[in-house]
Amino acid sequence: MSGVVRHEATVTSSEAVRGLFEDVGVPFSFEPVGEQFAYRHRHDGDERLTVVQLRLEGAYSAWGETEVFCAADVRAERYDWRTRDETGSGVRGPALFRPGHPALVVGAAVEVTNINLAPHLLQEVAGTVYGTEDEPVRFLSTEPVSPRLGTYWTRLSGIAREAVNSGAFEAELVRADLTRHLAVAALECFPLAGDPVRRTLSMEAQARRYRMAVEFLDAHASLPITVEDAARAAGTTTPALVRAFRANHPLGLHPLQHLRRTRLAAAHADLAAGSPALGDTVREIALRWGFAHPGRFAAAYRRAHGVYPRETLGR
Repeated sequence: MSGVVRHEATVTSSEAVRGLFEDVGVPFSFEPVGEQFAYRHRHDGDERLTVVQLRLEGAYSAWGETEVFCAADVRAERYDWRTRDETGSGVRGPALFRPGHPALVVGAAVEVTNINLAPHLLQEVAGTVYGTEDEPVRFLSTEPVSPRLGTYWTRLSGIAREAVNSGAFEAELVRADLTRHLAVAALECFPLAGDPVRRTLSMEAQARRYRMAVEFLDAHASLPITVEDAARAAGTTTPALVRAFRANHPLGLHPLQHLRRTRLAAAHADLAAGSPALGDTVREIALRWGFAHPGRFAAAYRRAHGVYPRETLGR
């Protein structure tokens, strides 16, 4: 994942506003109503997710087609939108603007947090979560599935905004976790084409396989097991198990990464309980848990525990 691109600007010309729109994949036209308006804009993001915070004083209209999936959480005097098939108000709840669905927005005194999700991100996450890699992601409406899910999206947008404004968004792991949560939430909060029963069953099956594989890996970490062994224990294939881990593990880890973390934790416990006076060595404990290269083991251990393994053993 690349680093964060950040841009802030305050502009008073419609051309400048259009340029800022284009920068975040939303190439809308922009026409202020009246001569007095001011537009403040900040966007933070990478090639998968961009969080856009904008504030516009005055009235305006905007028209165009977005290149990304743009979910708008709005606080405004007015924010009316129209597509070919629907009309609505962002004041009543969030709106999802989609590629292939041109939209007109008429607003006044607007504050908006736009969560812009790349199409390839949603396609990837839908394939992982639902097992629908061959089905293009397509939403049926601009409005949320229900008011409750609309409220949930608004709350999640607020969390994204706080992460950006606090600087936490710049941390790669924080950004990756937030990106995944926003992508899954978009797929669940807005009406997705396809069979919802099939998606639910796929999610339940993945969660079950994930739990079974985690139990197997944790219980047999001291043995020469493989990811294929875990897949067999969970009654599935290796690719399906990898998808289940990507969808259910809190960090989206691969099964092999989970096994490595489990073994590293076990090595830590043995180091803490060991004694050099009784002949325990870092190398022997590392080998016991499958770490053949002393330098790589020491580096991984220090990343996880903040000290080198010899320091734990020597305490």
